[in-house]
Amino acid sequence: MIKVMIVDDDKLVRKGLISAMPWHDFDMEVVGEASNGEKALEFIAANAIDLLLTDLAMPVMSGIELLKIVRKQYPSIYTVVLTFHQDFEYIQEALRLGAIDYIAKVQLEKERFEEVLERIYKRIKEEQKHAPNPSDIFYDSESSHGAGSEAHEGDNHELEAAGKDLSLVKEQWSGHEWVYQDNLFTSHIHDLKQLRLPQTKLIGLLYALIDKWNLLFHPIDLAKIQLPDSFESWHQVEEWLMATREKIRKAIDKPSFSQEVVECVMKAVYIANEEMKEQITASSIAKRVNMSRSYFSQCFKEIVGINFSEHLRQKRIEKAKEYLLYTNKTILWIAENVGYMDEKYFSRTFREQTGLLPSEYRLKSVTGREMSEN
Repeated sequence: MIKVMIVDDDKLVRKGLISAMPWHDFDMEVVGEASNGEKALEFIAANAIDLLLTDLAMPVMSGIELLKIVRKQYPSIYTVVLTFHQDFEYIQEALRLGAIDYIAKVQLEKERFEEVLERIYKRIKEEQKHAPNPSDIFYDSESSHGAGSEAHEGDNHELEAAGKDLSLVKEQWSGHEWVYQDNLFTSHIHDLKQLRLPQTKLIGLLYALIDKWNLLFHPIDLAKIQLPDSFESWHQVEEWLMATREKIRKAIDKPSFSQEVVECVMKAVYIANEEMKEQITASSIAKRVNMSRSYFSQCFKEIVGINFSEHLRQKRIEKAKEYLLYTNKTILWIAENVGYMDEKYFSRTFREQTGLLPSEYRLKSVTGREMSEN
C-alpha cells in the first residue's frame, strides 16, 4: 500500500482530494494531511510516507521549501506538485527538486481523477523497478554514438568522470564554453551519462539546465529551448543535446562581431544571472571580460538589445517576483538577495517596473489564488 499525504493551505481542496480520488484503485491510502510545510514535516517525522502531494504557494513554509527539505532528509518519498500556476517556469523548480509529476488544479476534473492517479502510480512503479540499478535499459538499450563516443576511448577519463557528482556536472553545462569547444562538449556528454541518473532525475536536471540556457542565450536572439515529450533511450538524449547545441550556435552567430566578443557578452549575461545579489556594474563586468567600458556597453546593447544596466534590472525584478510568489521571505531579504541594499529603493524600482509595490504584488497573487479556489 502506497501511503499518501496531502499538503494544501485550502482545507476544501484537501478534503475534496481525499474523498473524491479513487485512491484504493491504485493501492494508495491517504494517511495524513497538513495546511503548510512545517506541519507536514512534523507529520512526516513521526509517520511513514511514500507519496507527498503538495501545493506550491502556502503560508509559513511554501511547497518549494518543503520539497527541498524532503529531498534532502527523506529521499525515498515521491513528491507531486499541486498548483494553480500553469506557467511551467515555476513548475520546473519543483521538477528540479525531484517531483515526479505536477497537477494543475484548474484542469483537475472528477472524470480525470483516475487518469491522474494512474499516471502517478505508473511513474512510482517505474522508479521502483529501476531503483536497484538505475535505468540500465535506458542507457544501454542502444549503443550511443555521435557526440560522446570519443569519450569512451580513455579509461582514465572514465575513472575521473565517475567521481564527478551531480552538482559539478550541472555546473559544467551551466556556462557557454561547451557551445563552441567540441572536446568540452564531448567530455560533458560522457560525464553526464556516467551519472546514470534515473530518468525522472535526468529529466529534472535537463529542465534545470534549460532554465540556465534560456536565461543565458534567450537575450541573444534564441527562441526558448524546450524538451521533447519523452526520451526512449540515452541516444535520443545525445541527439537532442547535439541539436540544441547547433540551435544555440546559429542563434548567437553575429556576423558583425567576432566569436570572442559574443562570448564576452554571454559571459556578462551569465554573471548577471548568477551574481545579481552582488553589487555588479557595467564597468566591473567590462573589466572581468577584458573589454573597455565603452566598447563593452556598445557591443552588449547591439547584441542583447538593451544596455547592461537595464538587463540586470530586469533580471533582478524577475527574480524578486519569483521570491514573492513562491517563498515567504521578507521584502528586505528579497531586496538584498536580488542586489538592492536599500529596501525603499528596491520597492520604488519594483513599482516602476511592475506598477505595484512588492507587498501589493504578493497580496494580489494570493488574493487571486484564493478567489480561484472559491
